[in-house]
Amino acid sequence: MIVNTLSNYIKLFLGIFITVFMTRLLFLGLTREEYGIWALLWSIFGYSLLLDFGFGAAIQKVTSQTLVNKDWNNYNRVVSTVFFNYLGMSLIVTAVTVLLARNLDNLFHFSNPSLIPYYQKIFILFGLGTAVVFPFGFFVEVLRGLHKIQLRNNIQMVFKVLNFLLIYFVVKMGFALFGMTVVTIVISLLTNATMAFFAYRNLPSLKISPRNYDFKQLKSVMAFSIFAYVITFSNLIIYQTDQLVISLFASVSLVAVYQISSKLALTFKGFSTQFLDNLTPVAATLFASKQENKLAKIFVESDRLLGFIATMLFIPIVVFVRPLLNIWLELNDPDGIRVAIILMVSIYIIVSFRSSSAKILLMGDKYRNLSIVAIIECAANLGLSIYLIRYFGIVGVAIGTLVPNVIMAVVFNIPVGLKFAGLSFKDYFNLSLKNNLFIGGVTFLVAYGLRMIYTPANFFQLLALFSFITLFYLVIYYKFGTYGWEKKQLKSYLTSKFK
Repeated sequence: MIVNTLSNYIKLFLGIFITVFMTRLLFLGLTREEYGIWALLWSIFGYSLLLDFGFGAAIQKVTSQTLVNKDWNNYNRVVSTVFFNYLGMSLIVTAVTVLLARNLDNLFHFSNPSLIPYYQKIFILFGLGTAVVFPFGFFVEVLRGLHKIQLRNNIQMVFKVLNFLLIYFVVKMGFALFGMTVVTIVISLLTNATMAFFAYRNLPSLKISPRNYDFKQLKSVMAFSIFAYVITFSNLIIYQTDQLVISLFASVSLVAVYQISSKLALTFKGFSTQFLDNLTPVAATLFASKQENKLAKIFVESDRLLGFIATMLFIPIVVFVRPLLNIWLELNDPDGIRVAIILMVSIYIIVSFRSSSAKILLMGDKYRNLSIVAIIECAANLGLSIYLIRYFGIVGVAIGTLVPNVIMAVVFNIPVGLKFAGLSFKDYFNLSLKNNLFIGGVTFLVAYGLRMIYTPANFFQLLALFSFITLFYLVIYYKFGTYGWEKKQLKSYLTSKFK
């Protein structure tokens, strides 16, 4: 799990590095309208992911469970049923593509009408490519269910680099949108084909065939997947409707300030939760094999590790959020600073107290409860945000996100997770929370003291302070927050790797 997590971070940093250079390449290498079309294509067809209907999570779950129960006939019926339903979804993507392409000039305004036929061809090519690629994304979930996250990451990183190099070539050669679209489709197909190759290699019993399609299995799978879908969709609404509320009940100009603050919080979440990628298949495997003690241990250790990572990143960002936003974007808006802090606290609670329990409960057949909680939280978030924006502006919208999150953590995630794992709160606090809170508190005081006596004036000074605070936290945690056997294992692991 640690190796998979490190692999996730490598992929994350590679993605950021490529995105920085890719954005510059496209922004300078395309016309503004071409760049807008490219962004529009990704925005529109990104919604095709909503056609997953939670089947991806179901495939992860059933793959991990079949590693235990070895019922390959049932497994092949499930995966065949899901795969051919994905093919059906591809027909929907194709129909929508043709419909939108024919009405492209009516839906969007173009500065050069003579290029509309060209844009329509690009739109159709991109849409049909998305339809072809969509069903084969299924194999990514199979590899996750097999716990082959590092393998998945390696494949994705290789093709991500290849994609960047080929797009660089076609842009420099003047092929623009057509060449970029062809490269994107071909690379996506090759990525998924490679995933399929390794899925079959690791699962010799895997057989996807129309003869294995079973409508009864579809109903059985959807009994789980539809609840997983509701949870995902509710979370999407929670994170995406705040801007809509601000634009409707306040001012569109305030959306920009809120967007920047929320982007900082979501970036913090992305860096804090790479470990969670492991938890779904591991929890499904342990639940299927009835290893309750090990599942409880995973629950405690996951919260401890997530809390460790989140606290390490949270402290320097929150303490220095004002100079960070000022240096990064020259943002000095007091409400923007408050929103950033409130949303950072909200994400910290999600990561440290809700994330691991949600994954374990989802794979432990508590998905109905999770979906109900997600719907309640979604409604409470929206209602509170609309009510509080009238009194506190965009700060009220952020509070509307924080309050339901805290309540659900206290009344649902923590107590239900502890009951499921068979732990008392005292044991959970001592094993998972105590060291993070104590060492985090000490580090926060040190960081806040530095903030009082020194304000960074540029990015390098800010980076130096972040590095010092992070190093201080790591040293103190290693000294007082780890057990003797953990120190011994870490030294042994590092020694073997260096040798």
